[in-house]
Amino acid sequence: RNCLISIIIILRKEENNMNEVNHPFWVIVNKEISDHVKSWRFIILIGIIALTCMGSLYTALTNIGAAIKPNDPDGSFLTASDGTLPSFTLFINFLGPLLGIALGFDAVNSEQNKGTLSRMLSQPIHRDCIINAKFMAALIVIGVMLFVLGFLVMGFGLIAIGIPPTAEEFWRIVFFIITSIFYVAFWLNLAILFSLRFRQAATSALASVAVWLFFSVFYTMIVNLVAKGLSPSQMASP
Repeated sequence: RNCLISIIIILRKEENNMNEVNHPFWVIVNKEISDHVKSWRFIILIGIIALTCMGSLYTALTNIGAAIKPNDPDGSFLTASDGTLPSFTLFINFLGPLLGIALGFDAVNSEQNKGTLSRMLSQPIHRDCIINAKFMAALIVIGVMLFVLGFLVMGFGLIAIGIPPTAEEFWRIVFFIITSIFYVAFWLNLAILFSLRFRQAATSALASVAVWLFFSVFYTMIVNLVAKGLSPSQMASP
């Protein structure tokens, strides 16, 4: 009798598992991740970032003795460079926003232009669920890519140097990668916002790039000019 009751319980659990339906949020996330990974846009972007990271790593490793000094808390093969190419951190600082913008500028308006957004909204799915799922899918792709590139750079540096990093250095690298993910996530979120505000994908892409160029190039110029204008003159009396 006890054996029969156990079999009935197991059969009911299997039936519940078969009848269980995945949450729409994760269904959209899985679909968006598949679309990102299979798209030529993502392949080209990850190829450019990987080549630039390997180039900066090569220039650093060829002069690793001069770039990294012993007992230097700021020394790391993530930031070491001989000046030929920028370091890994500078490449992430420059190409990270472009990666976030490229994955988010047409997240919503492309669905609207193709006519698939109305079909998705006709299902019992909340609007914020669609937006959050698209953001989460792109963020997962970006996070995996940055972690893979970061650990590849660390692994090549370990092979070239022959000295394993300490626990503090390892967690510094992990913290840098996590900070980079948050940095790229900001530009991804901004690009998705513009894809909601503008119907055309080209307009949202231009708006995102314009904001990125302003803060990357013109913002420092404006701040320097304002600081120079507000600073007291050197000819003024004490």
